[in-house]
Amino acid sequence: MDVVGPDEGVGEWRLGAAADEVLADIANRAAENDARGIDRAQIDALAAVGLVGTALDPPARQREVAERIAMVDASVWFCWAQHQSPLRTLAAAEPADHAPLVDEIKARWLAGLSDGSNVGAVAFAHLRRPGPANPVAERVHGGWSITGTLDWVTSWDIADVMLLMVRGAGDYADSIICMYLAAGRDPAYLEGLHVHEPLELLAMSGTHTRPMTLEGVMVPDTNVAAVKDFHEWVKVDAKKTLDANPATFGIVRGAVSELHAIAERRNDSQMRDLVATMRSKTIRLRRDVYAAVEADGADQARLALRAESLDLATRAATAVITAKAGASMQRGCTAERRLREAMFLQVQAQTAATRYASLALIEGQM
Repeated sequence: MDVVGPDEGVGEWRLGAAADEVLADIANRAAENDARGIDRAQIDALAAVGLVGTALDPPARQREVAERIAMVDASVWFCWAQHQSPLRTLAAAEPADHAPLVDEIKARWLAGLSDGSNVGAVAFAHLRRPGPANPVAERVHGGWSITGTLDWVTSWDIADVMLLMVRGAGDYADSIICMYLAAGRDPAYLEGLHVHEPLELLAMSGTHTRPMTLEGVMVPDTNVAAVKDFHEWVKVDAKKTLDANPATFGIVRGAVSELHAIAERRNDSQMRDLVATMRSKTIRLRRDVYAAVEADGADQARLALRAESLDLATRAATAVITAKAGASMQRGCTAERRLREAMFLQVQAQTAATRYASLALIEGQM
């Protein structure tokens, strides 16, 4: 039972019975996904019901999809979410001096990315780090030589193609080179690309997230879809990180619904009151977050809403653990996994500004 329900912006639209069935199957496999990694077939099943690929319109529907997937398994949500950057970047790409064969790249990948038959991964989190660029792309005849490390490449094992975004060197230090490389499902890896064992993460270990080392990896111009201005990209990216991710509310919806089930089973009035309070707060907070996104509201207000939303996800997950008592200490149970997922969202897409907002909220609660 979904106690919170969709945001009011979704209106009467619903995912449909086929999508509900796919999500139910993912929910049943969430513990296995967490322990062993999600199966590509689960992404394919989402694609078969139209939930992978080109974003739904209006945006409220896409946010609802994100919430519903995260509600049952945030690892599947995270792999699902990675797909959008390769798709959007390629769809917007136009031929240019250093990207002469964009149309050929589109012919190979775009249709599959658009309908989800090709799954995309992306590596760009390193661009948010302060300090010297790592990895870097050095201009060579006919392409780029890439050297450095990638700490975090999600979906590698189940993806067909990866969008790698790397800052240039020398005359190209203010540029980001966006290139498309065969990913883990394609054995045609480039020479010098060393893929390491999956990371053992506190949360989201099922996302097939691997570190990589690049030693002079030669990427020809034929694989380059765009060369972007680094400083312009930073401005756009900074706006994206201001807001609570819809997955945050998916985790809350899952936790509040589980707490409701416990309250009903035990006929516990205190738990019922807590469920009602959390439900009301979730609906109000989510409405404010999405309204701020649509209106491109003030940065500080959006950061405060993001911090409050993350705090709510942690509190909701903790409430279920408290209610379940000793049973919640069993590794692999829903309550234990959801709390770790809430913790993951505290650091996912984190910037100095979002970190400050969350820590300021914690300090204010002391």
